[in-house]
Parts: sequence; structure tokens; C-alpha cells
Amino acid sequence: MTTPTQAHGPTAAPATQPPPPQDLRSEPVLNVALRYAAVGIPVMPLHTPQRAGGCSCRRALACPSPGKHPRLRHGLREASTDPTLVRRWWTRWPDANVGLATGTLLDVCDIDTADGLRTVTTILDNARPKGPVVRTGSGWHLWFAAIGHANRVGVVPGVDWRGRGGLVVAPPSLHPTGRRYTFTQQFDRVLPDCPPALRRLLSPPPASEPATASPAAAAISERIEDPDRYGLAALNGEIGRILAAPRPIIRGGQRITAGGRNTALHLAAFRLGQLAAHDGLDAQVVWPRLAEAAHTVGLSAAEARATIASGWRSGLRRPRAVTRGRQPRSSGTSPHPGRRLRLAVTSRPST
Repeated sequence: MTTPTQAHGPTAAPATQPPPPQDLRSEPVLNVALRYAAVGIPVMPLHTPQRAGGCSCRRALACPSPGKHPRLRHGLREASTDPTLVRRWWTRWPDANVGLATGTLLDVCDIDTADGLRTVTTILDNARPKGPVVRTGSGWHLWFAAIGHANRVGVVPGVDWRGRGGLVVAPPSLHPTGRRYTFTQQFDRVLPDCPPALRRLLSPPPASEPATASPAAAAISERIEDPDRYGLAALNGEIGRILAAPRPIIRGGQRITAGGRNTALHLAAFRLGQLAAHDGLDAQVVWPRLAEAAHTVGLSAAEARATIASGWRSGLRRPRAVTRGRQPRSSGTSPHPGRRLRLAVTSRPST
């Protein structure tokens, strides 16, 4: 396999630097971050796993996602292709891991398990991916040109999609296992299109095509793409609460208050899970929207995913009674789906 010519040193003009090659272990991280930015992928510095365990962030050994969340105050929103900013960040944090914002130029098929890899390989008819492949500490990233979709958790078991509103850790970042993220298939300037078979998993058929689909498939597509009016309002309301949640207050290097972002995310997933128990919402609608809101307020992808999953499971176990007006109903469904409904909260999430 041919390896692209490397440019050495941070003083090389970003516009003329080739994209990162396969083996970056001996390359200064700043140089690599500049190369990503030069090809149009927004970059951000991430925290770094520590040799003794834990993370460089304030949570240290208690951090749930060492080396995988932004150092920047506003997280993903501050990702940039500006070389001046990139140089400033890595001058301040020379050992920072490299984070890439997905959804503008780059989308990533994030494979966490060996079963997930086998599934994706089967979907691709055992064909070798045409684009960059990254070996993470415990999985694989397949890079594709952005297709415009938001993040999606659980495309198939063990496989997530990192799109609009997402981020990935990129080579030569350090994984908590002590391994480096490494290209096993080179990255050149042109990212391949997402293969049609994989894209079909992310894009339900358009409304003009259900004539050839089974009634069950049509019902699933409708449920994913067009949640009922109340469900959509409930989802938007919960996202508003996440975005309005208080941030941690830090004075003199000490955390005064913990903030409420993670709590708001957990409660949102819990409440929407309660609604989902009555078929009001689908996880494939809710989870990406909640994850996007969590990224916006600065929560890491791993922390958000765990919090959403926990809240959602708790909500499914404790359905809310669906009522119309002030008269409670014994069933969670309404004979008038077009009318505005009110949900009465009958339980709280477990702690």
C-alpha cells in the first residue's frame, strides 16, 4: 500500500501538507492536527489518558471517558480549522488527544465490537472499505464523506454512526488501554462515499416508495420519521431543558457546584423512555437528538451515551399514565392521536 508523502514540522504551510499517513506515532501531534484542519475537518483538543490511569480532566480516576472529551469550555462548538487556533491549543496542551468534529466533511462508522465488525463486513459483502480505517483501542472507525445525518446509536448491535453533532478521537491519540489510534488503511484527501448498503441502514425509504415495502416495514419507517405530535413536542421540550441546565461553577480551581447537565439528560431520557413504553416515541428518533443536545452542552459522547441508556431503561420499566385533560386513562394509548395529550408523571427514575 502506498503511503502519502509526509510534511515535517509545524512550520510547513497547512495548505500544501498532505493528509496524515498511516503511522503517526513519531509525528508531533500539532503537525497532525494541522493536517486534519488543512483538509477541512474541524479539530479540537481532547483530554489525555494518564499512565497511572484516569484522565487529565478534573475527574481524574473517576472520569468515565478518559481522553475522549474536549478540553475546550464549549466543547464541540469550538472545533475549528483555523491553524492559528490549532497551534494555540497544542502549544498550551502539547499532549492533547486529537478530536475531530463529524458531520461537515467527515462521517464515521464507529464499530465497538468484533460482532459489529462482522456485521458491517457482511453488509459490505466482505469488500474491503475504500477509505481510511482507524484501529482504536478496542474497535474500528471507518471514515466516509459526510452524508448529512445526525449521530445515531445502535445502527446495528455494536455499531454507531458519528455524523452531525458528533466527534471522534483520531490518530495519533492515546487510548486508555495505552495503545495509539492508528490508521490501518491510509487517509488521502478524498473521502469515499458511504456504501449504499450501509447508507440504507441510516436512511429509511422515502414516502413515495412504500408500495413495494411490507406493511410492517412501512409502519416502522413511519414511526421513526413521523412521531406523533405530542411525542415530538415532548422531545423538543426535554431538549430545551438539557440546553438550559446549569453549568458547573468553578472558582479558584475548585468546583463549587456540579451543575445539572447530566441530571437533565438522565431525566430527559427517563421521561421519554416512559413515553416510549406506550409506543409514543422510537429510540432511533430520541437517542440521536438527546446525544446532540448533550454534545452541545459539553458532555462527552461516552458519558452521554451511558446516561441516555440508563435513563431510557429506567423509563421503560416505569411507564407514565397517558391522560387527556384531567381524566386519567387506564391505557397508554389515545383514541384521538391528533389531539394534544398530557402525560401525568407517576414515578421518578431510580438512583
